[in-house]
Amino acid sequence: MILLAVISVVIATLSPLWGLIFIIAFSGKYQKKRNLFYSVYFGFVVFLFLFRVIDIISFMDLLIGVGFTSALYLWSLQRTLNFINALISVFFLNIIYAILRLIIFGKHYAKIIAEVIENYKEFFTQSFQNNDEQLTLALKLADTLQEIFTKYYVGIWVFTIVFAIYIGSLFLSKKGILKWEHRKIRMPFYLIYILITALAGFLLPTTHTYGINALIMIAPLFLIQGISILDFYWGDFFKKSKFLLFLLIFSMVFGYFILILVALIGLTDIWFNFRKIDMEEIDGNNLN
Repeated sequence: MILLAVISVVIATLSPLWGLIFIIAFSGKYQKKRNLFYSVYFGFVVFLFLFRVIDIISFMDLLIGVGFTSALYLWSLQRTLNFINALISVFFLNIIYAILRLIIFGKHYAKIIAEVIENYKEFFTQSFQNNDEQLTLALKLADTLQEIFTKYYVGIWVFTIVFAIYIGSLFLSKKGILKWEHRKIRMPFYLIYILITALAGFLLPTTHTYGINALIMIAPLFLIQGISILDFYWGDFFKKSKFLLFLLIFSMVFGYFILILVALIGLTDIWFNFRKIDMEEIDGNNLN
């Protein structure tokens, strides 16, 4: 138990995404001793901060972005027996956290990004010193990445957290602790109003950046529903062919157009209910 909590902190320090996946995926091992797990987890995080192993931003990410997020998710899941409700709860929590983090540490975060990008530029300059064309492209890519991570941090953070929770939940369900009716996932209809607001912000010049952030934040929820539709109609087929399943996952990871298409399928399903699923007919709302 103690070792599991320590390992969780170490993984989350390296990557909040993988830390969250690990904590949720293995949560079945410490469900009955959850208080002990989080006491060790938060205690070790404070220890690392006091001894200056991690900075203030990493401390807050481990404390709220990973620790409190996973604790809230598991508490909500135990209370409601509803994966989607639990997911939505941490979705809104991390919107608030990401905004506050940007307001408080925005300048410091932008400085860190600039330093990282500058190191990459130095590496590119040394690597492509004999090829001006590749060097120019690499430097432009570095500038683009700096702009993306600086301007759209809030959306990227929420996207990362939501998808980490989703992946972790799939592993949790596979282990038989809580059975998730994955192919019957349906997001609440009120997300449409958030989408409309995000689109309005995107179209207005004064709120364009905010609108893009909002679209990035809400995209994984529709993407998850789109994936569940693929599972509903073709899940059994892909289970029979591991190679085709690998190609599908590979194309979704590296093919942005496919990701957008799947998300659009999930979005339109909220209106048209392609699978004709009545939420009241799902025992426990997504749980067997």
